[in-house]
Order: sequence, then C-alpha cells, then structure tokens
Amino acid sequence: MYGLARHARHYERWAGFFARPLYRRLVGDVTAAGLSAGALVLDIGTGPGTVPWMIAAECPQVTVIGVDLSPEMISRATSAAATAPTDADRVSFRVADVAALPLDDRSVDLVVSSISMHHWTDPAAGLREVVRVLRPGAQAWIYDIRPMLKRAARMMPSLDAVIRLDSPLTGTAWLNPIGRLVLEKGLTQARQE
Repeated sequence: MYGLARHARHYERWAGFFARPLYRRLVGDVTAAGLSAGALVLDIGTGPGTVPWMIAAECPQVTVIGVDLSPEMISRATSAAATAPTDADRVSFRVADVAALPLDDRSVDLVVSSISMHHWTDPAAGLREVVRVLRPGAQAWIYDIRPMLKRAARMMPSLDAVIRLDSPLTGTAWLNPIGRLVLEKGLTQARQE
C-alpha cells in the first residue's frame, strides 16, 4: 500500500486506524457464518495479520491461515504469536501470491480478503485460485473498493462459482466506498465426484 509493504509496523498503524471498522465488520460476518469446528479460514492479503488474530479470538472453533506477498508483513504477523494468548496454535501465516495459493484443492471453508484485491497483479488469476481452494458450497468474501469489485465480477463469468456483489455493504450508506464480492463455489463438481 503506497510503499508501506516493506514497513509493516507503519502499515499496521495506518491500517489499524483507517480499516479497523471494516475489520470489525468482516470478523462479525465470519462469526455470524457459524462455521463448524475445525473449519479453515484463509485471509488473503493479510498484511500484519490483524484480521486472522481477530477471527481466532472471536471464533475459537476455526483455524486461520493468513497469506501475503510481502515477507515483511508475514514476519510482523508471525511475531504476534509470541504475545497471543491461546490462539497461536490455530493461526499461521505464509508468504504467498493469490495467483498461486499454497493450499490443496477444495481445502478451505471460507476465504476472506480485506482491501487487498486492488493490489493483485492479476485479479482474474487470483479469483480462479480462490475458487480452486474452496470446498464445494463454501464462500469467499472479498471486501474492497466498489469499482474494483464491479470490474472483477464482470471479468469472471466462467468461474465454477455463483457471484454476488454487495455494493455498498449491506447496512451501510450508499456513499460507502467499500463493497463485498461474494463467490460461492459450485456444487456441480461435488456431485460428480
């Protein structure tokens, strides 16, 4: 974000100030989803790891993996494990590009991403990877600036996913610049297997 990817501490301070309401909304949405025990949540573009730690604190039944392209961000996120109360065994971080996620096909119960999609080098490749790692019937929630989400929704008609755009976010003012792209992995593949 504007050169802050190599300065995780500064990014964490600024993102915490500006994005904290969105992070709380995202975590509230995850909590409301009622994921089952043992569910795996993937946070793409995790930055310094704020969202995975918040999810782990509110949803003690899930495991959370955060991925980010910046080794500095992952280092900062991982260092938080030393001060985490009891959630450290359920939260992990990896350096990874959204276009090449280090996870098995159909292994993730929920993918979340907050304000990172507009930084993706190839959003179409990233969305294909997101759908690849989702279990059949699972969802991805990508929160970002509305124009970016609208472009992404238009370029992905051939995904094995139902695509919905919440623009603006449900329950927010029309002028809110943030929306949510929802992808639900198709069940056709699960029926064929």
